[in-house]
Amino acid sequence: MSELARRALTGAVYVLLTIGAAYSGPFTTTLLFLPIGLVAAAELHRLGPHGTASERPVHLVLAGIIYLAVASGAMLAGWSFRAALALALLVILVRVTDLIVRGLDEPFVRIAGILFMVAYTAVPLGLLAHLAAKGPMIMLGVFVLVWTNDTGAYLAGRTLGRRKLLPSVSPNKTVEGLLGGLLLTVLVGWGLSGAWPSFSTSDRCALALLISLSSTLGDLLESALKRARGVKDSGTLLPGHGGVLDRMDGLLIAIPVYVLFLAFGPG
Repeated sequence: MSELARRALTGAVYVLLTIGAAYSGPFTTTLLFLPIGLVAAAELHRLGPHGTASERPVHLVLAGIIYLAVASGAMLAGWSFRAALALALLVILVRVTDLIVRGLDEPFVRIAGILFMVAYTAVPLGLLAHLAAKGPMIMLGVFVLVWTNDTGAYLAGRTLGRRKLLPSVSPNKTVEGLLGGLLLTVLVGWGLSGAWPSFSTSDRCALALLISLSSTLGDLLESALKRARGVKDSGTLLPGHGGVLDRMDGLLIAIPVYVLFLAFGPG
């Protein structure tokens, strides 16, 4: 099977699973994205100063607990974000205390790495259950916008790309690709009135603009992490795509932005 065929097959499975989760509700979404989140956390653990390989299982358990704490708010009556935050802080505090008591080298660097791992993987993916609880189109909306941005950036970059965006971080990204992704995402957001019926045309365009920019920021962030580590891909799990982080880097930044827009934006 060619590289393009493997990439297309992997992408198709990813899309179908996402659609199935969205229409099945928050419980199925939580179950589906738990292993995905753990793999993403494991890949991130290998990219940064989060501790030794022997400590990885502990940190994955930490990420899993916080993921479930965030996601549970979509299913358990009376379980709020404050309760999830309190549990998350308690779990992190226990781990921080353990690091300090054992007197490990550079404990605060490791603590910062652990906090980043949790904030970058567990929290955004845990928020998907809340989006699924609001309806399948609400959850799928952010995926469609991020996928559109990726597609527009790829096509514009391949056909029109001349000026490098940030060559020291991601040599293949171009200014033309950024603008192409932005334009196509805004156009799709303008047309997706069924996903956000209470939003005006300008609201949808503003949302699409924010998702496009945040998705690109997520791409650049992961590229910077890989470049600092000297690796091309975050992993090898997804044929044709690399690792889970390589496939979801834009989403991990876009999801919190999307949730905040829905919570505090118009409509």
